[in-house]
Amino acid sequence: MRFLFLAFLLAAAVVPAPAQVYLGAELGPDSFMHGGEAAVDGLSEEAFAWAVTVEVSSSVLYSVFRSSSPEAEIFKYLRHGIYRQELAALLLLSREKDVPFSKLAAELPKAGGLRGLSKKYGADAADLFARGGRLKEAADLRVPLFLSVSTSPAQAEFFSPGISTGAVGGAGQ
Repeated sequence: MRFLFLAFLLAAAVVPAPAQVYLGAELGPDSFMHGGEAAVDGLSEEAFAWAVTVEVSSSVLYSVFRSSSPEAEIFKYLRHGIYRQELAALLLLSREKDVPFSKLAAELPKAGGLRGLSKKYGADAADLFARGGRLKEAADLRVPLFLSVSTSPAQAEFFSPGISTGAVGGAGQ
């Protein structure tokens, strides 16, 4: 009987590694460090809002948003869930049909998206979306100009000449 018990213990001690179960309850070395509060990255959205104002004339922005600070209006709509390309397409629709942007943004969910809104105002949705994409791309190229850059010594090395700041891992990516 003892021999059977010892054989069982010996067999249980030699369990192969793949048979072990990971339950996800392990602690890492940084488990007890206090992390920062979760925050929405508004910097890139705010930078995009400024970049759009550079791409579109002031008179058009004023007529579309009915505001003297269109970047704040653009940022507000981006924060409320309108996508960048959709925002650009709505801006074009607003300009062409002389409908305030706020009215179009309010009607967007009820109309079933950009296609339904375009149909309602007699515009070509595919053309608006394509031209909105070109406007978005042009604004995206200017976004880095409006992002704040840290001048800490650790980041100064990253932004040294010869390294492409557009690629995350450096030049050539």
